[in-house]
Amino acid sequence: MNKIIIVLLGIALFCSCDKKDDPEPTPEPVVSGQTVLVYMAAENNLNSFAKSDLEEMKEGSKKLAEDNKLIVYVDEANSKRTPFMARVKNGELIDTVYMAETLTADPTVLETALRTAKEKYPSESYGLLLWGHASGWLINNDSVAYQKSRAYGGDTGNNSSNSTGRYWMNIPSMAKAIANGIGNDKLKFIMGDCCNFGCIEIAYELRNVADYIIGSPAEIPDNGAPYDIIVPDMFDDSDLFYKQIIDHYYNYYLSELQNNSDRYYNFQPGDLKGNSIPLAAINTNGLEDLASATAQILSTLAEKLMPGNPLDLSQITYYGQYGNYNYAYDMQQVLKKHTDDAAYNQWVESFNQACPYHLYSQKWLTAYSKLGTSMSNFEADGSNCASVSMFIPLSTYNNTSPNWNSTIKNYQWNNVIRWEQYGW
Repeated sequence: MNKIIIVLLGIALFCSCDKKDDPEPTPEPVVSGQTVLVYMAAENNLNSFAKSDLEEMKEGSKKLAEDNKLIVYVDEANSKRTPFMARVKNGELIDTVYMAETLTADPTVLETALRTAKEKYPSESYGLLLWGHASGWLINNDSVAYQKSRAYGGDTGNNSSNSTGRYWMNIPSMAKAIANGIGNDKLKFIMGDCCNFGCIEIAYELRNVADYIIGSPAEIPDNGAPYDIIVPDMFDDSDLFYKQIIDHYYNYYLSELQNNSDRYYNFQPGDLKGNSIPLAAINTNGLEDLASATAQILSTLAEKLMPGNPLDLSQITYYGQYGNYNYAYDMQQVLKKHTDDAAYNQWVESFNQACPYHLYSQKWLTAYSKLGTSMSNFEADGSNCASVSMFIPLSTYNNTSPNWNSTIKNYQWNNVIRWEQYGW
């Protein structure tokens, strides 16, 4: 009997020790909410607006739930501190980490910022807001080298705020950087709080890294979005979050242009009353069909697309001015004016799937007097303009450096549209 008891005690002791020695399983981290990175390219003449926008973000952050993380990457001018990343929480900057001095126009910097935000603040979904200068799809050789033509960024490279900057990031380079930085996830949205971001070529290039692209095809005022108002919208989990962002942004400047005519005007105080900023949200899931539909409808205009017989674009809304060149024409207005009703109605169904929401403004604040004058002559009432621009090749662009009629072919959009088939 004693032997049996000793054996049983030995077994119990062995089992007890074995159980104690087993490591406790590490619990999986709880992942919830959303992380939004605001990437601020402020080493340029927008530097002072970066400071005020950060204050607005602090205010907006007070309305966020605990599991929603607003992260900023800031490269500012006229500063002794290097670029930094921080969380904006309850009206304060916390978890501040200073980075090596570099250029926000460098795609590897954007990639690192996204990867760091994702690793440090894991969430169920992610968003990206691009803050700075931009000029639509315009492209040069590649990103960090000095750019005559440009897309996004605008770093001076010398910690100064005396210009729009020398260094820019091409959009195809941006798309690769975002894909590398975000990994297997797809961003819920990319918002461009910068000029001329709302063009179809950009949206198509970014279609594989984000569900929605939000921005304006036109210039925006230097102080940009009202962040104290739209920060909560960026974290809204409803299906129409993009509508809230656009409505609040649009209505803010509708009021600003109305009530501050001495600050916002093109030629004389009051000439922008009743106007705001054109804005649009693009659902990237509809872009493949839209590209095919656009290629089809353009094929019906083949004779008018040839270099010797270009489309009549007079009185068509255009959103961009670069030197003496008009560009970024409203794609809906171009196609509605130059195609028959049957072809247009078929195309616009695809467009409405890809662009579920937009607000049009016939006038907006511009730095270009020629563009400001043209606005009064646009044949648009809002029903035929979708606040999304598209490149249309023109012979005059052969004089640009680099040649826009050639560089547009760097975009995946051209793989479907194929401007070369029309002689470009």
